[in-house]
Amino acid sequence: PRIPVYSNVTGQPFAGAEEIAGMLQRQLVEPVMWEATMKNLKADGRTKLFECGPGQQLKAMCKRIDLEMWKAFKNVPV
Repeated sequence: PRIPVYSNVTGQPFAGAEEIAGMLQRQLVEPVMWEATMKNLKADGRTKLFECGPGQQLKAMCKRIDLEMWKAFKNVPV
């Protein structure tokens, strides 16, 4: 991917498209590592966060993890 895609299983960015395909099954059945993902996004310097769709659940969870990141979080209605 040109833009890093983070795994909700590991909280880390995928190394490539093959890894994404290989992890799909785990993504569906394993716990979501949301806090680890958010912390890794911040550590990697990601400052623009977008939640696509009608809900704001991811943004709400972000507020409990990191207020600075929450302020930068944008919701995009689709």
